[in-house]
Amino acid sequence: MTDKQSQDKQDTPSPATELAHLRQIVFGDAQKGLEQKIEQLGKALQAQLKQHEQQTARQFTQLQNALESHVDQLEDKLLNADKGQDAKANELFTLNKNLSSELEMVEAANKQENDELHKRIDQDIATLSNKFSEQLKEALAQLTQVSNELNASKTDRKTLAKLLSTVASNLETGDDE
Repeated sequence: MTDKQSQDKQDTPSPATELAHLRQIVFGDAQKGLEQKIEQLGKALQAQLKQHEQQTARQFTQLQNALESHVDQLEDKLLNADKGQDAKANELFTLNKNLSSELEMVEAANKQENDELHKRIDQDIATLSNKFSEQLKEALAQLTQVSNELNASKTDRKTLAKLLSTVASNLETGDDE
């Protein structure tokens, strides 16, 4: 009996297999249609995804090219601005150098003029001092002479006052009498 029982078990399908056969019979065509539709939708989705991927890649490439173009333009503008600034800096440096040279020349000329002016002033002061000293000596000599004359002639005070007044006025006017 063991052989017969094992053969019966092999002939009788399992409940899972029977359920699968039943499903195939009941839903077979519908399931195949759904599977085909799912497969078609998957293919369409794959095609659209590939198309969107290509479109995104093209847009990304265009955006990257535009960005690189703008970056190149900005670099060119910066390079031109740098060149302009360098030119202005060189021009300012040259002007500064020229102004420094001119300032040094003017300072040297002013120093020379100041030295000459000081020398002339010193000479004029020396000349005036000599003249004043000579006039003072002459005035003292005249005063001494008048004093001696007064002592010798014993003139009165009025005459002495007139004489001193004359000497004073001569000193003020610079007359050599």
